[in-house]
Amino acid sequence: LNEALGALRQELESGEQIGPDDREALVRAMQEIHEALGEADAGAEPAPGGPLSRRISALIEDFETSHPKFAEILSSVSESLANLGI
Repeated sequence: LNEALGALRQELESGEQIGPDDREALVRAMQEIHEALGEADAGAEPAPGGPLSRRISALIEDFETSHPKFAEILSSVSESLANLGI
């Protein structure tokens, strides 16, 4: 998961052409993922299939054609989060 998040961060920093709204959505998703991981470490029970997983799925759909690399990385992140029960 950390590897996938690092790849996402690297892609964001690489300067790839991505609109400000898309960039903001990705940054927000990364922040929410980090928060969810912190809550999981603290023992809180995340809701499987909750709002975070739905937002990530929506981002994957949005980026599939316009930014396939981001969609691929987000898919990996989503799978890792599901494996963790987040």
